[in-house]
Amino acid sequence: MSSIIRGFTYAALASCLLSQPSGAENAVSGNLAITQAWSRATPGGAKVAGGYLTIENRGAAPDRLLSGSTELARKLEIHEMAVKDSVMTMRPVVDGLIIAPGSSVKFAPGGYHLMLLDLNAPLKQGEQVPVTLTFERAGAIKVLFDVQGVGAQAPAAPGNREATKTAAAPVVAAHDESFFTHLHAEKAMANVTVSPGRAGPVEIAIQLENADELPLTAQAVTVTLGNSENGVAPVTAQAEQISNDQWRVRMSAPVAGRWSLGLGITISASDTINVVSPILIR
Repeated sequence: MSSIIRGFTYAALASCLLSQPSGAENAVSGNLAITQAWSRATPGGAKVAGGYLTIENRGAAPDRLLSGSTELARKLEIHEMAVKDSVMTMRPVVDGLIIAPGSSVKFAPGGYHLMLLDLNAPLKQGEQVPVTLTFERAGAIKVLFDVQGVGAQAPAAPGNREATKTAAAPVVAAHDESFFTHLHAEKAMANVTVSPGRAGPVEIAIQLENADELPLTAQAVTVTLGNSENGVAPVTAQAEQISNDQWRVRMSAPVAGRWSLGLGITISASDTINVVSPILIR
């Protein structure tokens, strides 16, 4: 091989290597690098799931995450969580999320996250969820989200997907961390925070929204907790109204495991919405 041909070959090989993302990166497009894309497995019957990732802008100009989509859910939204009057609230980011130049934005439980609404099927641990994210400058970027355990709080270490598949128990959070879930029905939604998210006495805070994700006023809210796996019969309690769209109740979840949480939302004398979702108590 002549030195000229050899030089072209080495240059082409170097170009290919430099254009590939590192093992820790899920996707690279233009100046954006997406890493640590993951989601949680969803128990049977759950219709929503969260998506988490880190977006790094390596360029000199800002970019904006506008929207997302996946074939596994009817709708995908960008959400932000915040604590208001000791109640965790969740709102969609309506104008997109700016990724400043030279900085990163991390989506994680308790903060920014993607919300997959009306799942076609449960997400199973060890699988991958294909998601397309659309940016103002970078355009559409396809990302695969690794599905972790039901109670995972962080993605698995790079190159350790097999350990995620065979884990005997889900990763759990710090000792007193709350458990958050989003319940979704046709005419109402509820952001539910269980504090602390461990066995024993718990306080359940509920924020209600209508189908347009605006505050929903109800006449009454009941909460039902049960754990059939451990022989705990369902118990129903009346929630106390804290503000226009916020309710709270104190109950007992005496054992760890997967519980069933049900809400009875009375909008009027002739309109009651019932929604049930699994939750994890550690």
